[in-house]
Amino acid sequence: MTPSPHARPLRPRQRARARGLAALAALALLLAAACARQGSPSGGPKDETPPRPLATTPRNESRHFGEKQFYIQFDEYVVLKNPSENVLVSPPLKQAPEYTTKGKGVLVKLGDSLESNTTYLFQFRDAVADFTEGNLLPSFEYVFSTGASIDTMMLSGRVENARTGKPWAGTVTVMAYRREQCTADTVAASEAPAYVTRCDKQGAFAFHYIAPGDYRLVALEDANRNLRLDPDEAAAWDPAFLPALDSVDTASLPTLRLSAPVTTRQRVTASEFVDSSLVRIVTAAPMHSPSISGADGLLRLNPRRDTLTFWLREAGRDSATLVLADEGLSDTLRLRYRPKASQTASRGGRRGRSGSATPAATPGSSLMKALCSGSDAFYDDLRLAFANPIVQVADSAWAEVMLLKDSSLSRYPIRLDSTGLGARIEASLASSERYSLFIADSLFTDLYGHTNDSLRIQLTPKDYATLTLHIANQSGAPLVVEVLDSRDTVAQRQTLQASGTLRFIHLKEGDYRVRAVLDTDGDGAWTPGDYRAGRQPERAVLFDKTLQLRQKWEFEEHWNIDKTDP
Repeated sequence: MTPSPHARPLRPRQRARARGLAALAALALLLAAACARQGSPSGGPKDETPPRPLATTPRNESRHFGEKQFYIQFDEYVVLKNPSENVLVSPPLKQAPEYTTKGKGVLVKLGDSLESNTTYLFQFRDAVADFTEGNLLPSFEYVFSTGASIDTMMLSGRVENARTGKPWAGTVTVMAYRREQCTADTVAASEAPAYVTRCDKQGAFAFHYIAPGDYRLVALEDANRNLRLDPDEAAAWDPAFLPALDSVDTASLPTLRLSAPVTTRQRVTASEFVDSSLVRIVTAAPMHSPSISGADGLLRLNPRRDTLTFWLREAGRDSATLVLADEGLSDTLRLRYRPKASQTASRGGRRGRSGSATPAATPGSSLMKALCSGSDAFYDDLRLAFANPIVQVADSAWAEVMLLKDSSLSRYPIRLDSTGLGARIEASLASSERYSLFIADSLFTDLYGHTNDSLRIQLTPKDYATLTLHIANQSGAPLVVEVLDSRDTVAQRQTLQASGTLRFIHLKEGDYRVRAVLDTDGDGAWTPGDYRAGRQPERAVLFDKTLQLRQKWEFEEHWNIDKTDP
């Protein structure tokens, strides 16, 4: 820039002052930038650290504890997550403690009078989280004794699903009873335990800080948190008395096999309007010959006979009072239908033959759908399913099947089953050939006057695998042998009275396990335990291999049941 002809040069003092002002201005800009950065975080790594306990008052493992409360201080502000369920007190207190947050900590008020010379353990499991990010503290234990010493013995084990050998899906509470408490074999149904703990997600449990002695263990899915075994709750128990130890012997940990009892008290467990004019009722035990009064309609039972679906003939009802009657059951159900927004939109304008509004088969779907697909075997039945009971079938209820390689066409009859909710196509197909299946519209009419849309699908039926098992069984009990798919669903089941050979055919390609039930009662099925009767669940064992079955292959395996670990 060319200096102005009128500008005069600065004197030395002026130049120094100007340089000072420039430096101050630069410093001010730097400070402003720094302040701006402090006030606007750049979004660094998310805090995933759970709160850390710093101190407790009284201190942890206190003796001669006589306080009415204790306080746990953390390194940050915290919140409580359902402490009534996530804090376990052992031995149990008759009156539940009161949990509150105070400052950077948790205050626990004890409403109960404590037993003398007793060690108490408070187990905080996912009960405390930090205030800002919600990071849970996985576990924290606070222990004190009302006497002169802390009990230090322990007892550990594992709980598994008696049917599958896997950890139980729900929350499992394990209770320990002193030998002197067990005057009856059903102590868990009537008396509070001496100590209590819970299983982790792998099914392992441990009692810490318990007194020396012998204990009987009972595990249950204690849904109502009353520390008593109620009639419908799943249970597992060890009939032997186990000694508390000063260390864990991992080689001899007890395993409790948990099973839900067979329900003998019949009752309605759920009832709802699933769809307009469609009611579903679920009962605790299978129904025999149920009937419904209060509305005209059709009812159908599922194969297990514990779920009843009722189609009301009067369409568009938003409420109903129904009386369900069956052997040992009479229940009045008052139901209201509250459609969702999506259901209301999908039904707009749909009319039956009478012109009145009628329910759709199912929202967004047609009356009829195919249960067959390109992954089915060539020997499988081709089946159809209907959303509502079918009351009329056209004389021309045929399926047209075209062999695509030469366009040859065959017609096969469609047979409606006794429920009116399914049909079978009596087709004869060949393996690995490509087919096109066509069913015309308006062949089937449901009780609301709806008729089916046409259906066209393509099929390429497959050959499947065969599995032969040579089984040695010296247990003295007959076997129920089950082939399980990758989802632990029973694909096929056969029985074997002693040792012998079983052949499972038509198995789809995939990974399988084999399970055998020692059917001691001979009823052809696995029987759960009964705590009150003192009957353990029937033993179920798994073959020690995962079998990778492939299409058109035959597999052969040898299995000695007696040498399989439970």
